[in-house]
Amino acid sequence: MSQIDLEKVLAGMFVGPGVKAVNDLRLIPCGGGKLQITATITVAEPSVDLDLVRAVIAKVLVDQFGIEQVVLCFKDPGPAAPPPTGPPLKKM
Repeated sequence: MSQIDLEKVLAGMFVGPGVKAVNDLRLIPCGGGKLQITATITVAEPSVDLDLVRAVIAKVLVDQFGIEQVVLCFKDPGPAAPPPTGPPLKKM
């Protein structure tokens, strides 16, 4: 099994649409020289399509790093920010 740079793997995971943070990243060796990766993903807003994020990240990991088994947990980003209630503030 060749060495995999976790910093590059982490950077590759941010190509997923709407990915805000990646935490608890773990690379786990499996039988037959295969690798599994687990991570917790925080998305930018509740409307982000989690299935699309999962598919894009899985494709990047298999294509660029040969990691075929991907286990992602998603963290709720909280409610969307409310729209502004007044005009923008002016600099003084």
